[in-house]
Amino acid sequence: MAFLTSRLKGKNSGVWMKSVTVSSLPGRVRFRASGLKHLFPQRLELARELAGIPGVRSAQVTIPTEGILILYACERVDLDEIREAVDMVLARYSMDASRQSHAAEEDGGELSMTTGRLARRLVFSGAAALLGNTVLKPGTVTGIGRFTTPQALASAVLSLPLAKSALKGLARDLRPNADFLTVTSIVASLLLGSGNSALTILALSDLAELMTSYTIEKTRDSIVSMLSVEDSHVWHEQNDGRLERVPAETLKKGERVVIHTGEKIAVDGKILSGDAVVDQSAITGEFVPAQKVPGDEVYAGTVVKSGVIHVQVMKVGDDTVVSRIVGMVEESALKRAPIQRYADRFSNYLVPLNFLLFAAVYLVTHNPEKALKMLVIDYSCGIKLSTATAFSAAIHNGVRQGMLIKGGAFIEQMSTASTVLLDKTGTITEGRPEITSIHVLDPEFTEEQVIGLAMAAEETSRHPLAHSILNYGRRRRISVPVHGETVTVVARGTRTTVEGVDVFVGSYLYMQENHLSAALPIPAPDGSIPNFVGYGTRIIGLLGAMDRPRENVRRAINALRYEGVGDIELLTGDTEAQARLVAQQVGADGYRAGLLPEHKAEAVLKLQTRGETVIMVGDGINDAPALAYADVGISLGSKSTDIAMETSDVVISRDDPMTVPVLRKLARKTMKIVHQNFAMVIGINTVGLILGAASNISVLASAAMHNMSTILVVGNSLRLLLSGEDS
Repeated sequence: MAFLTSRLKGKNSGVWMKSVTVSSLPGRVRFRASGLKHLFPQRLELARELAGIPGVRSAQVTIPTEGILILYACERVDLDEIREAVDMVLARYSMDASRQSHAAEEDGGELSMTTGRLARRLVFSGAAALLGNTVLKPGTVTGIGRFTTPQALASAVLSLPLAKSALKGLARDLRPNADFLTVTSIVASLLLGSGNSALTILALSDLAELMTSYTIEKTRDSIVSMLSVEDSHVWHEQNDGRLERVPAETLKKGERVVIHTGEKIAVDGKILSGDAVVDQSAITGEFVPAQKVPGDEVYAGTVVKSGVIHVQVMKVGDDTVVSRIVGMVEESALKRAPIQRYADRFSNYLVPLNFLLFAAVYLVTHNPEKALKMLVIDYSCGIKLSTATAFSAAIHNGVRQGMLIKGGAFIEQMSTASTVLLDKTGTITEGRPEITSIHVLDPEFTEEQVIGLAMAAEETSRHPLAHSILNYGRRRRISVPVHGETVTVVARGTRTTVEGVDVFVGSYLYMQENHLSAALPIPAPDGSIPNFVGYGTRIIGLLGAMDRPRENVRRAINALRYEGVGDIELLTGDTEAQARLVAQQVGADGYRAGLLPEHKAEAVLKLQTRGETVIMVGDGINDAPALAYADVGISLGSKSTDIAMETSDVVISRDDPMTVPVLRKLARKTMKIVHQNFAMVIGINTVGLILGAASNISVLASAAMHNMSTILVVGNSLRLLLSGEDS
């Protein structure tokens, strides 16, 4: 299972952390993995892990050539085993490589500031403008005096961080970036003696950046406030019963803690004694607090509303569900949408255009002020912010609705997806079979007798179908007959004795193996799960069980169609009859039955080879391969397994299928806003450039027009931040 987890967790990092054989001889092999260039700090640790692979004699990692040299004992292991083990080790470093790659891309790019710092810069700009135009307003300024006004001095001070970023970007990319353009326009404004224009350029730019920074920080804060475990200390129950308050990180698996009313649970664990009402909305999305009794599981990040519980620690610290979810969302910045990368590249290519326009206008008009307006108005800032702010706001919106989206890339893919594949059991069905039909096949027995005998055989079984039979009988107030020891035959059924006669419950094959026959004809299969009941040598009854579809599934599927999804299919390991019946009940377009986990993944790949963008919705370990291969993998529900959550691209903590079309609608609205932003930036700035070159509007007016376009696109993106579930 660890191997499966490692391989699947690396799927979002692409194939760059997968080994490629360069050369091999008996006992010696050289691999190459392109992601190694980002693992310089971990090179020694990585080499030690590789050397620790069974059968490996030595391992050498060479970062500059992205190579790994392995010497191994070929009489003990073969090359395929070595390659598989190397890939397992590399997969564990894929996220480190992603982070360091992302840091390398961002280092030296345009300057990014916190909301607090930007607010202070705006206050400083406002104070300088106020002083320079009132108390310290000079008369006619010429020569060196133009650089000593409050506006000019403030512009120079505020431009220093931008100048450093501009020079760093120029040295790295050998071309000017947006900060370089901003600094150039400020310097040109100061040379022309327009300190107010220079300060206005900075102030409006800072205002647009402030709005973007606010959106990103708001998203981060919403995740932290929703999921963080604030109580770092817990009451540790000693062996003698005493309680000691200790840091949560010092606890170990198997130890006991006590949580009281009003306290936040800081561990994942199982209740040993006591009962409580627990608010689980942060983890499961359940609006109503849940009643918890001994044997139930509780999760870090939830709150005890009333009661006292003694809990055995199962997971603590970074291993808890809440910590893993926080980590997933924090990694979302590494998964940028294709349109976001395109916007960044496009905006960088447009920066030199402004310098060409500056030179062209000056050569034609010989007017430095008109030429300056070509530097003041640029496309790059607005284009970059139009995507970054929209995706950040959409992720925040999703968090508020219990949907943890791991990056803008999945918002874009979700918006264009043409096919949705749904796991059946536990995803669109409740995962709890219920008895839906009873057929008495021997006239000597009544329904109550058949059910009572079935309950006797299943009383000690832990199988879900056994629970369905017992629950059904209890609802009908049927008592369990006195019976002997219960024997379970795996994948067949159970057997016991009642008044000295053998009682069987299980499949028809199990009945045949024990030479049982029915006096009446057996009904044709109706899609339910058959549970035959045998007594002595006769089959006396048939209990049909169904795993009912979740509430709102059919409505969710119709909503997905309304949102433009063309094909919706079920994938299941169940029988053809059961799959067909559920598909008909929920209104799916088709189904594929009898699938193993690898078959589900193959179904995804086949659709992708036909050019389809595929969404896979699941919740279990058997869904993990398909979730990993899908363009967008969604784990749905509070009972999603750890592996399903880690390999999926969107984690929905609520058990409501309607969240899937809500996510689709949010994705489509986000992309619509991104396209609107592009149009606004290009349209407004193009008009500004034409007016700047052909009219007598001031540099100040040009700066206002440019920065207002940026503020407009950021404000347009903020609509996603403010909209609710109707988005």
